[in-house]
Amino acid sequence: MKKNGYLFACSFIFSLSLSILGFSLIYLLTDRLGFSPAKVGTYIALGSLCYFLCCNIYQHFCTHLMPQTIIPTAISICLLASILLALVRNPLIVGIAYCIIQGSSGFFWPPVMAWFTQGLNEEELNRDISRFNLCWMGGGLLGPLVGGVLYHANSILNFLAIYACLVLVLYLLWRLSARHGESADSGALVAGTGVEIPHAPVETGASLKAASVEAERLESRRELLRERSLKLFKYRGWMSAFCGNAFSGILANIFPLYIRDVLGYTEGTAGMLLLFRGIAALIGFAVFARLKFWHFNRKWFVLIHSIVAALALLFVFSGKNIFMYFIVIFINGFFYAGCYNNSIFHSSAEKKNVKANLALHEIFLSVGSMSGAFGGGLCYQRFGMGGTFFALSLILFAIVAINIILNRLENQTI
Repeated sequence: MKKNGYLFACSFIFSLSLSILGFSLIYLLTDRLGFSPAKVGTYIALGSLCYFLCCNIYQHFCTHLMPQTIIPTAISICLLASILLALVRNPLIVGIAYCIIQGSSGFFWPPVMAWFTQGLNEEELNRDISRFNLCWMGGGLLGPLVGGVLYHANSILNFLAIYACLVLVLYLLWRLSARHGESADSGALVAGTGVEIPHAPVETGASLKAASVEAERLESRRELLRERSLKLFKYRGWMSAFCGNAFSGILANIFPLYIRDVLGYTEGTAGMLLLFRGIAALIGFAVFARLKFWHFNRKWFVLIHSIVAALALLFVFSGKNIFMYFIVIFINGFFYAGCYNNSIFHSSAEKKNVKANLALHEIFLSVGSMSGAFGGGLCYQRFGMGGTFFALSLILFAIVAINIILNRLENQTI
């Protein structure tokens, strides 16, 4: 198996373990500790905050470390914290253990992404990002269903499944290190991916020497505009990451409580809804991997952010119709894949500071998740599910407006 094959397998299994844990934790906090929805959202948000902080620590201080060292260490810490989480009932220790797990994952995802994107051109980058997305999303897809079924039988089964997943990840990383540890393929990561957006040809050789001062000035301006354009696409991508995960933060952490406590369905039904969304996201990742129209397309960002905002409004008017939720959540899953792809592709496409860009990609994902879990929990407790999605739609439409303003400002400078 090639290096990226091992990394994609590890991504699937680790995502599965986190998804089982996240889905189970919602009910563990309410059933075992008697938490309110707002307090559940606060705990989930604190975990996202720790993930955010650890991604920042990795970005600023740890990008020079070898992934063969930092990734297994993160998984080992995550395993120990998961064992602690299963044994304790003290709310403070539960919160600390969960924060350690989330913080450890901040030292898993950024180096994994930087490792597998190393040295890829645009076509290879799009292909391998698609494979990576299908793997981690596949794990996230199965997690709620597995977590719901196991929790309904016995909550301890959830933790046994998590332990098995993490041990398997450590084994695969050991195999990867044994097979590729001495090869150049697993050496130090290079600074960039070699991907560039199309731009005007640059004069070379004798013609460059003969170029006038005016031509050199125009070429310099063209290069500055290209670099600025790359940065703006990164920023748009990070806004997509926030949009998608703010929505996900509500759907994954608050919505299951609404399904059980208000609509009267079981934990398994909530897991089935999230499974349905995950299937749609897998389809979305497969579709967007085969399309290139969205690469460096400013209008696409406005369109997809508008669709996500409109879906939040549809949730407001769905009431207690479970079938409507299945339809809307499926559409949401499809376009979530588009939001995620926007962020990871445009973060990887800039040649400078790829590892830092991917860490920031994860940071904006965590900020979105944290906002959805914490803000969603507070809104749900005070205003109900409809008020929660209405507040989300206002935030998302504000991001649409920001994208429109960015597009107009960029058009004025071209």
